[in-house]
Amino acid sequence: MALSVFIGAISQRATGMGFALLSAPFLVLVLGPLQGILAVNAASVLANSLILVQVWRDVDWPRAKLLVPMGVLGVLPGAFAVALLPEAPLTIMVSLLVVLGLGVTILMRGRTAPPSAALGAAGGFASGFMGVTAGVSGPGMVVYARATGWEHRHFAATAQLHGLVLGIASLAAKRACRPSRPRAGSHCWSRCSSASWWETGSHVASTAPPRCASSS
Repeated sequence: MALSVFIGAISQRATGMGFALLSAPFLVLVLGPLQGILAVNAASVLANSLILVQVWRDVDWPRAKLLVPMGVLGVLPGAFAVALLPEAPLTIMVSLLVVLGLGVTILMRGRTAPPSAALGAAGGFASGFMGVTAGVSGPGMVVYARATGWEHRHFAATAQLHGLVLGIASLAAKRACRPSRPRAGSHCWSRCSSASWWETGSHVASTAPPRCASSS
C-alpha cells in the first residue's frame, strides 16, 4: 500500500498526473471505499500543493477558469452519492470509475478536437465527480487535454491547481454530507509518503524528456 503511494507521488511530479490512479485502488482495498478515498483526497491535496509551488507560472488560467468551477460543481452530486450509497455498491462504483477512466484515457490517444466551452465543462465536471467518488479526478482532465491537443507543460501545471481545489472541495463536501475521518495512521503515512517522494519525482521531471512525460 505504501509503495503505491510512493510510485503515485513520483508519477504526479514527473508527468502531472497519476497519484490517485495508482494509489486509490490499494487504499480502497485496505481501508474501504469511504476511508480509502478520504485518504487519497487528503494526500492529493498535499501532493498538488507541493508541485504547484514549482509550476504555478505555467498554469493556463483561461482554461482553469472553466475547468476548476465545473470540477467543483461535479463534486456536489458525487458527494451525495458517497453519502447515500451503501459500502458494497460504492466499492463497485469506485472500481468501475477507475477502470473507465483508464480505458477512456487510452482510447483518446492520438485523437484531437477543437477546444470548446462545452468540452471543457464536461471534462471539469467529470473530473470533479470522479474525484469525490473514486479519488481519481485525472481521467476527465486527461481526456480533455488529449482531445484538444493541450500542451503538456501547461496541462500539467493547471492539473495541479485543479486537483488542489477539487481535493479541498471533496474533503469539505464529504464532511458536510457524512462526517467521517480517515484513520489517523493512514492519513499520516499518506501525507508523509507524498512529501518524501516529491523530491524523487522532481528529479524525474527534470531529467525526463517532455515527450516522455506527456505520453504517461
